[in-house]
Amino acid sequence: MVERLKLFAQPQRLVILDVLLQHGPLAVGELENRTGIGQPTLSQQLGKLRRAEIVAPRRESRTIYYSIASDDDVLRVRALIALLREDEASLPVLEAVTARYGSGGRDASRNEAEGGAQFASLRTEDAPRG
Repeated sequence: MVERLKLFAQPQRLVILDVLLQHGPLAVGELENRTGIGQPTLSQQLGKLRRAEIVAPRRESRTIYYSIASDDDVLRVRALIALLREDEASLPVLEAVTARYGSGGRDASRNEAEGGAQFASLRTEDAPRG
């Protein structure tokens, strides 16, 4: 989990993922135009995201299109970006993440025995109202 968070800690990677969320699969040239990130840096950041299997390349002739690799990754990235923007409209996304990845019936003693952390679930009634 820490390694995944380190990937998201780089601002250019967040910009790339945000653009892919908004526009779907894009060619490298289009990503360069929409993000303002120069081609060498863009290729480097896409490579890191690709090796982490967060984005997936698809080749059509000489053009490579990038997209977010899976529906689960789309949901995670959407939730992370919504949290970072402090977007109150993000509550449904956060609830979807909690529903999909919440405690899932695991008990705290098992997590502690495995050395894992127990995270709180977000419930609508617990959410601050603005």
